[in-house]
Amino acid sequence: MMHRRAFIERTALGLIGLGLTRCATHDVKPLQAGLSLPFLTPVDDYFVKNGAQGSIAGWHMPAPDATSWRLTVDGLVDSPLTLTLADLEAESAHAIEVLKTMQCVVDANAGQGLVGTAVWRGVPLRRFLERAGLQRGAARRLHVFGADGFRNNMPLDRIPDANAPAGLEERVEPLLVTHMNGAPLTREHGAPVRLLVSDGFGFASVKWIERITATDDDSAFGTYQDTGFTDDLTSPVFSRITSPTDNLSVPAGEATLLGFATSGRAGVEGVEVRVDGGPWQLARVVTPDEILAQHPELRSVEQFKAPERFPYPFRAVWALWAFTFDARPGRYRIEARATDRAGNTQPDRDLEISDGVNATAAIRLEVF
Repeated sequence: MMHRRAFIERTALGLIGLGLTRCATHDVKPLQAGLSLPFLTPVDDYFVKNGAQGSIAGWHMPAPDATSWRLTVDGLVDSPLTLTLADLEAESAHAIEVLKTMQCVVDANAGQGLVGTAVWRGVPLRRFLERAGLQRGAARRLHVFGADGFRNNMPLDRIPDANAPAGLEERVEPLLVTHMNGAPLTREHGAPVRLLVSDGFGFASVKWIERITATDDDSAFGTYQDTGFTDDLTSPVFSRITSPTDNLSVPAGEATLLGFATSGRAGVEGVEVRVDGGPWQLARVVTPDEILAQHPELRSVEQFKAPERFPYPFRAVWALWAFTFDARPGRYRIEARATDRAGNTQPDRDLEISDGVNATAAIRLEVF
């Protein structure tokens, strides 16, 4: 087992020396006016981070194609299944489109741009578990395997029972996704099929998925868990200041700060900004109307279609925000923090990287 710190250091060396994960290809660009930061991240700009790359010797990126891809569903089920892409296409009438902000658990403190938002299209995993005869009375978790050797798990309480009321409050159920922003998944993003766990860190949404095993083992299981990371897949409340950047110099006068906030536990309730230790003040969160004006195609996604179930800001989808203040000459420390509707607020400090560092965001700003 690799120690968590060694894993992080090895990953960092891979990013700097090899450049294989394209971590710098998605930089969160600042808003210039209104909503110039796209609410949706283009696929070509979307970050690529592979969980097994820094922890499995000899790792290489799989390249399964549409004809060779198979997904085995076994373990504590009555009738094990082997699914093909045609089986997913046969369920296309039940496919849904959802918004999801994907965030890497190791990025929360590093600010490498390992975050982005896309529309994901897929079929609820529940349909295939029901077809296999999932033994809910015996099974506790699903063990999930990617073709690259990456492993993770999912507690059964994330899979809604067929006899329960539709869906979970503010939570999109796990999907087997085939499309991203209206186009088939690319190889880098897990083609032809990946898992999508809507409220979790990126490592929860296993790429190149090839096997799901229902088990009565209720212990932590997974590649990241083996290196010391959290077994709680849900991403905490989090915010970032995207403009200005740290240590930037700006002219005196009206200055506008911009950023985003997200939480996998509940939708964002609000974002507050503090200048030089002064009082916390509310930032303005971009409205649904502004988003739809820029992306009218989003009217078809589940969150916008069912506002009674998915109040805005959406759970696990970033909320863009802006804050304006009178900047006089001097040097300032500016902080931002978010609170979600479950009452979770970012802490002032959080040095525990294993659960995703989500401390209050801070930058230094020189005003001349």
